[in-house]
Formats: sequence, structure tokens, C-alpha cells
Amino acid sequence: MISNDLTPEEKLFCKLAIKYNILNRTQIKECLKRKKLENISKPLAIFLIEKGYLTDNKLDEIISIHEKNLQAFLARGNQYQSNRDFEKAIQDFTRVLKSNPYHVEAFINRGNAYLGLRQYENALSDFTSAIELEPKNEVAYTNRGVTYNHIGETEKAIQDFNKAIELSVSYAKAYYSRGVSYHFRKEYEKAIEDYSTAIELDDTMADAYNNRGVLYTLFKKYDLAIKDWEKALSIDSNFTSVKLNLQVLKRRREMLQEEKQ
Repeated sequence: MISNDLTPEEKLFCKLAIKYNILNRTQIKECLKRKKLENISKPLAIFLIEKGYLTDNKLDEIISIHEKNLQAFLARGNQYQSNRDFEKAIQDFTRVLKSNPYHVEAFINRGNAYLGLRQYENALSDFTSAIELEPKNEVAYTNRGVTYNHIGETEKAIQDFNKAIELSVSYAKAYYSRGVSYHFRKEYEKAIEDYSTAIELDDTMADAYNNRGVLYTLFKKYDLAIKDWEKALSIDSNFTSVKLNLQVLKRRREMLQEEKQ
């Protein structure tokens, strides 16, 4: 049994070393005993190195195994997330973070899973942790901004999107998401401008075409709205709301033309 005096990271280190026959229990117990007798906060790995049990090659091997394990949990979590099994995804991302509390990608991905479950406070916390660890991460700022949009704090959302764009001027999602903020605030011309920029940067964003089409109808630019919605459907043929909007608008346009005759 591994000593309770060790940190979680040291416990995991010992388990991996024993499991993959890099170190044996006798070597670890000997160094644990010495560590306890000396009663200092020096990491266990230092005692193992000083005794000659843990060479550079063995240390590299343990670190490599550890990193592969983390990547496996991260990959499985991503798969769960793509299948919208957010609770299982959160479990895997949490396992990564327990082993490496500085893993920015795991914070962002877990934040996205919380967002999928509408656990907005948890999502904000994870995206903020990612930003604190990596202040120049435009994805973390954008995703936190999206979360702020969900809870109606559009001013904070716009601040985050502005920062994301400052960090990466070609990040289409940041422009699209800022467009959503302006849309919510009824600043429609600014929203159209951002949707258009997002489309210029990434012409596969069906949501951007759809939202811009909605705004074009408010300005009675029906031909442009129809063009945008047809483009959205060419990207995503299962976009049900676009299909309905398109049918209604086309029928409305026909009726207007009939009235003019």
C-alpha cells in the first residue's frame, strides 16, 4: 500500500512506476522511509534519484506513460462530448485535471461539457481557469463569452470576444459569437457586420448565414435573406428552422408579388 503522506501526483507516479516495472515496491518503500525520517518536504523522486533507483531514462519513461494516459482520457472525453454524453465527458476531463491541474485543454473541454449541460457557473469557472493559465488563449475567451451570452451578460461577453479577436484576428467563431451578442442587444447593423466577417473567414458557418438571414428580413431585404438561408441549407440540409423560415418567406414574397399585379 502506498503511503498517505504522499501528494496525489506522487501516488500516481508510484503506481505507474510499479505497474510498468520501472521501479519495485522495495525501492519505493526504502525511499519513503528515508523521506519520513528526514521529515522534509523534498519530493519522493529526489530520494529515488539520490539512491540511484530513478535514472533519467526511467523518469522519462514514467512521464511518457503518464502523458499517454492523460491523452487517452482526453480523447475519450472528446468522443463522449461529440456524442453529447456530457456527464461522462466531464468525468474523463476531471481525471486529466486531477493528474495535471495545469492542463488548459482539459479545462476548456470540461467547460464546454458544462455548457452543454447548461451548468453555466461551472463553465465560467473552467474557462476562467484556462485563461488564468494561458492568458493568450482566444478559444477560452470566446467560450467564456458564449457562456456569458447564455446568461444574458452580453456586455461581459462582448469584452471577451473583443479580447479573443485582439489575440486572433482571423478567429471566425469570435466574430460570429459577438454578432450574437449584438443581435441580443438589438444592435442589428453591428450584428450583420460581425456575421458577415465570420462568413468571410469561414464560409461553412451555417448558423452565421441563418442569423444574418433573420436580420435581413427585419430590414425587408428578403432576397438576401433567402440567399443566406439557401446557403445555410446547402451546408446543413437538416437545419429545420431554416427550412421553415425559407418556406414562409418564399410564400410571403410570392404573395407580395401577386398583390402588385
